Amino acid sequence: MSNSSSKRRPVNLSLLVLILLCLAFPFTAVSCETPMASVDITYTGWDATFGGEPTVTGVNQDKDAPRIAERSAIPAQPLMIVAVLVAVAGLVLLSRSKAGHWLAVGVGAAVAFFLIVGQVSLQDALVSAATENNEFKGGTAEEMVESRFGFWATVLLAVTVAAYNAIGLVRRSRTTPAPPSS
Repeated sequence: MSNSSSKRRPVNLSLLVLILLCLAFPFTAVSCETPMASVDITYTGWDATFGGEPTVTGVNQDKDAPRIAERSAIPAQPLMIVAVLVAVAGLVLLSRSKAGHWLAVGVGAAVAFFLIVGQVSLQDALVSAATENNEFKGGTAEEMVESRFGFWATVLLAVTVAAYNAIGLVRRSRTTPAPPSS
């Protein structure tokens, strides 16, 4: 195990753990404002991954929130599940001493890719459901569905894993002596 590998491993593992922790933050929200009330339906990354009921705010909490949350539950999102599985597999593989920069670049890029595509898929499903049910008045459904800070933080961390290790590859290629020519 080289010196750079031993320094790199805790950074990669820490970032992947942070990615998994950031799934607890709000990922996607559907917000609707009318002159009479406003409703904010928020899904965490875990809700998006394994399906679940969102957090509902801005309505009569005693009466309307449980009904809206139940109607707004989403099924598990396969692309989000793949992103979580890649992050967990990355944790296991990158904890090994032989894991290299290429593997970490691939893990970071794959997690970011599946998170982004999963988010786009989820938002499209929410927009379609809102449009079909004609539940939201006062704006288009596309304007009401948005990504929240948990999504952006998670993608940023995944891109950081890939970039950090890509920089390590570049540095290693600059410092590695060329093989002797015959």
